[in-house]
Parts: sequence; structure tokens; C-alpha cells
Amino acid sequence: MKSIQLPDDVYQRATELAEVDHVSVDRLVAAIVNERASDWAKLQARAARGSLEKFRNVLAKVSDELPEDIDRL
Repeated sequence: MKSIQLPDDVYQRATELAEVDHVSVDRLVAAIVNERASDWAKLQARAARGSLEKFRNVLAKVSDELPEDIDRL
């Protein structure tokens, strides 16, 4: 078991979320870290399958013209 330090505001928010879910702060933080680590691993795996050349080919298809007024953000 390891200890970590959290800023007071983060710990307070974690405490509130843990109370709602009826779990300990430790269990909540462990679950969140585990979920995010899994998400990060999936993202890295997808990035490894990517191709800069294919990305550039897709970008080359984008028009240089400005969008119509209705489509602008």
C-alpha cells in the first residue's frame, strides 16, 4: 500500500464523491487512477497503429476555402 498527497480541494471533492458512492476515498481514487491508466494505454495503442502519412493525406483533402457564415464558429 502506498500513500499519495492530494491538494486539499481535490481531496475534498474526492471525499464528497466517495460519500455519494458509499466507498472510501482510497477505493475511489484507486478506481479512478486504474480507469484512467487503462484509457491511456488504449490511447497509446491506437496512436501506435496510426500513420502520419495517412493523416496528412486526409488533411490534404480539406478545402482552403473559408466555410459559409452559417458554418462558422
